[in-house]
Amino acid sequence: MLLIAALATALAAGPARPILLGEAMRQFSLPAINEDAARAIVGKSQVTLADFAASSPIRPAKVLVVYVFSRDAGAEALPLLERAQKKHGARGVQVLAISTDTGDLGGLSTWVEGQKLSFPVLRDNHRIAVARLGLPETPLFILVDDAGDVFALGRPGPDAEGELDALIAGQLTRPPGGGPR
Repeated sequence: MLLIAALATALAAGPARPILLGEAMRQFSLPAINEDAARAIVGKSQVTLADFAASSPIRPAKVLVVYVFSRDAGAEALPLLERAQKKHGARGVQVLAISTDTGDLGGLSTWVEGQKLSFPVLRDNHRIAVARLGLPETPLFILVDDAGDVFALGRPGPDAEGELDALIAGQLTRPPGGGPR
C-alpha cells in the first residue's frame, strides 16, 4: 500500500524541469532487468545513481553513461554501449541503460537477457525516473562526471559511437573532481 501511495504521489507531481548541462544528476533507484549484470557490478539487483558516485566504495565511476531507451526507440544503440563498456570500463567508465518499456515485462526480460550485456539495464516501466529527470523524449544519452554533474546529453546520431568515445576520452583526461571543460 505504501508503494502505491508513493507511486501515486510521484505521478501526480508530474515531470520535473529537464535536466541541464552542468547540473547535478538527479538521483534514481531502479530494479535491474538483467540482475546478474547488476549483481556483478554493484552486488545487488536494485541499482542507484549513488552506487557510482566518486565516494562510493562499491564502484566509483569517472564517467557514468546513462542511456534511456525503449525497444521501439533506441534499442539499436545497446551494442555500441556494450563496446564502450568493454573499451573504457577498466578506466572507470560505467554504462547503465534505463528501459522505459511497459507492458509485457516477461518478454522484455527475455529480450534483455538475450542481448548478453555486461552492464545493467534498469526497468522504469512507470517512467518515474524519466519524469524525475524531466526527459521530454527518448532515446537519450546522459553523461555524468565523477563529481556527479551532467557534462553531456543528447540523442544518438549517425556517429553516436565516435561521439561517445570522444566525450568519454575527453572526460578521462580531466583532473578528478572537475575543472574546466
